[in-house]
Amino acid sequence: MMKIAIAGATGRMGKMLIEAVLNCSDAELVGALEHESCPLLGEDAGAFLGKKTGVVTTSDIAKALTGAEFLIDFTRPEGTMAHLAIAQKTGCKMIIGTTGLSNTQIESLK
Repeated sequence: MMKIAIAGATGRMGKMLIEAVLNCSDAELVGALEHESCPLLGEDAGAFLGKKTGVVTTSDIAKALTGAEFLIDFTRPEGTMAHLAIAQKTGCKMIIGTTGLSNTQIESLK
């Protein structure tokens, strides 16, 4: 079973990803990451679906990545780059859907 964390968890794409993970028998949601001023911090990541996941939305990337094999990132370029640095240290693989990356940022991802 793939253990997945989602960055940008309360955004449009993040919600779609959470729903997809919850409906996938081969995946488990283990982390939901958002920015520090998100009003949904501390809420269950599946609340918008009326489902309890036991995963609390957090702004602490280390906490969100605990036990994760993959981080799916749909955030802003600066957030993606910060998440990448931490994911690399933990060995968590990233799937990046962020748009608006600069050429320099894209090169550093290669």
